[in-house]
Amino acid sequence: MGWLFGRRARGAEDATETLRRYNEAEALRLAAMMNGASATPPEPSATLDTATGNGQFVVEDVFTITGRGIVATGTVRTGVVRVGDHVEVLRAGSPRATTAVAGIEMFRRTAHEATSGQMAGLVLTGKVDIARGDVIRPLPSA
Repeated sequence: MGWLFGRRARGAEDATETLRRYNEAEALRLAAMMNGASATPPEPSATLDTATGNGQFVVEDVFTITGRGIVATGTVRTGVVRVGDHVEVLRAGSPRATTAVAGIEMFRRTAHEATSGQMAGLVLTGKVDIARGDVIRPLPSA
């Protein structure tokens, strides 16, 4: 019976031919990727402004912790988010609310900032309506 569990077994030539076609397709795909690659890396889509804390945080889940407040977990997409930043919550591109970051935790360790690509939990002040998919971004400083 083998790994096909009762199905009619293919001949050795069929398996070899399938593998050969797959390898040729992968070789063509990799060659196309290498032809498109240049000597210089691509420019980032958003500038990393560490002086103002400019960044975007994409919310994956939201919790309420008694005594702490609302915790939004997710990933920093661009820039930097810092403790003390006044932030706005965007849903579908339109502002929903403003609040402040009271704390940042990453894997049970407190942090003062979260940079691009890091997963973190933002402890937010006040009661804010936040849902999965919302974007939290720092307000520009005056």
